[in-house]
Amino acid sequence: MSDRRFEMLSSSESGLTYVREKRGGVMRVLTESELADFNDPPPCPQCAEQFGCEHFNCAGEAMLSEDEVESVAPPQWLAFAKACGISREDLDRLKLIEEHEGEYRVAPGADMRTQEIVLLLNER
Repeated sequence: MSDRRFEMLSSSESGLTYVREKRGGVMRVLTESELADFNDPPPCPQCAEQFGCEHFNCAGEAMLSEDEVESVAPPQWLAFAKACGISREDLDRLKLIEEHEGEYRVAPGADMRTQEIVLLLNER
């Protein structure tokens, strides 16, 4: 089994896999299920980050390029979109967000990514 995050050193008959992290060089002993957990969600194919990066958000959605942001982001969200980045799916999520007394709020039942956007907006 090959893995982008680890250099495979050896596997034992007992099901343990000896690996070395490619970035930090830390050696670990992992079971097959632990090794599989490191790829859930899969790392970004461009930068190997696993939980959101400049290419994908935490929902695994591709982020829009700066040119795409300029052309599709609603004017009231343009500054946020440029600063934090958005995906095409985020355009629909932004419709669920409203401002109330200087604070952003989300409609009940919103997904985790929408809640993350609200947190980012309220930090600004």
